[in-house]
Amino acid sequence: MSTLTMSIAVGDRTVSDARRVSELGLSLPDASLTGIVAAGILAPPATSGATRTGLQWNSQSAVTGDDVINVESVVTRVEQSKDGAVFDRHVRLVDDGGSVLEQGIETWSSPEPSDVRFDPAVDFCTPAWGERLRESLSTDTAFASSLSSWDGTVGLRCTDSSGRARELHLRIYRGNIIDVARRVPGGATFTLIARAVTWVDLVFAERNDFLRRAIRGEFSSSGDGYEYLRLTKPLDIIIAHARSAAREWQSVPGHTLPLTCGREARP
Repeated sequence: MSTLTMSIAVGDRTVSDARRVSELGLSLPDASLTGIVAAGILAPPATSGATRTGLQWNSQSAVTGDDVINVESVVTRVEQSKDGAVFDRHVRLVDDGGSVLEQGIETWSSPEPSDVRFDPAVDFCTPAWGERLRESLSTDTAFASSLSSWDGTVGLRCTDSSGRARELHLRIYRGNIIDVARRVPGGATFTLIARAVTWVDLVFAERNDFLRRAIRGEFSSSGDGYEYLRLTKPLDIIIAHARSAAREWQSVPGHTLPLTCGREARP
């Protein structure tokens, strides 16, 4: 079974043992609930005392009793306050052939603020995250060179469990990021858009495969499509710096990834 962790952080993953659905002892009035209940059995709360407060679910191919599945989960967002902690977890039901049958986004609430570990390096598309990028990119000559004659604004958007969007604008002039804000006058030249789970998978993957994911349609864009395509190189550099910040944070003492059972989770 998946294990419980003492402190939840963005990027934490679990994988359950593979089980045949008919062996889980489910007796449901509505077969459409099978996947949701199976996920709850195979992927218990990530921390004791947490309560699930929200769920969005999508069934590409509804699971049946004959299916052999395991459940992969990854934490995509955490928030901490004096009143407690909230975190989102993306859950996938995967069959024995590696196909995702059903998936969803759970929102969990805990009365203990210490149940989550937060850092701007993994709070994607927020001003604090953008300031980390600006500081890091300020010394990257390849980034400056790739935008040496450009004057515009790059938007970066991350959609979360409720459909809300965290969006960041990087105002760039001749290779330098001169402003970081939620919005800039005139708006973004173009905006790069992805789900929270895509950002997490990208920054913690073994290699920077942004271009491959973009071609597969995991990222979309709004605004000036020509400029978006023309600035592929600087976007790839921005992603590389986001990956470095996230992986550096993940490697610091005190952050231990949860143990997993069964197949290794796929980013």
